[in-house]
Amino acid sequence: MLDATVRLLAEHGVAGTSMDRVAALAGVSKVTVYTRWPTKNALVGAALAHLRLGDVPEPTGDVRADLVALLDAMRAQYDAVDAMGILGTCLTDADGGLLDIVRENTLLPRRALFAAVLAAGVERGDLRADLDVGAATSLVVGTLYADHLAGRATDTATVVDLALGGLVRAGR
Repeated sequence: MLDATVRLLAEHGVAGTSMDRVAALAGVSKVTVYTRWPTKNALVGAALAHLRLGDVPEPTGDVRADLVALLDAMRAQYDAVDAMGILGTCLTDADGGLLDIVRENTLLPRRALFAAVLAAGVERGDLRADLDVGAATSLVVGTLYADHLAGRATDTATVVDLALGGLVRAGR
């Protein structure tokens, strides 16, 4: 049911995704869908949470390699299910409730992965002790979104190298 929801979101947006359509595509009854998720927003949230559980590489302790691997995994997963399109339709939802669902189920957990790599780099002394981990996370992750909107292919290694050029400790 979650895969069916993701597919419908990617193809038809939030407005074109309904409990009826999810049930039909998943080959289950509408009652089955409602039994698990009482509202469409709850179903969309579960589908987005399902997406974020994709192939997340284990950290190696090498800040550069870990950031590149996370960006590559994020881009691959987003491309596989048109996640940028899904996010766009969720952000344009009229009642605004989906923005909180998007934040909670995809954006914040994804950011936490990047922040953990950066924080570990600070702790090991690989990165500046005064690093604003939240801002550095936005710098790295935000580039993927900005490049998508600009129609530009993201070279994840270059993004990470440019970011790290301003984040590494002096003399490193």
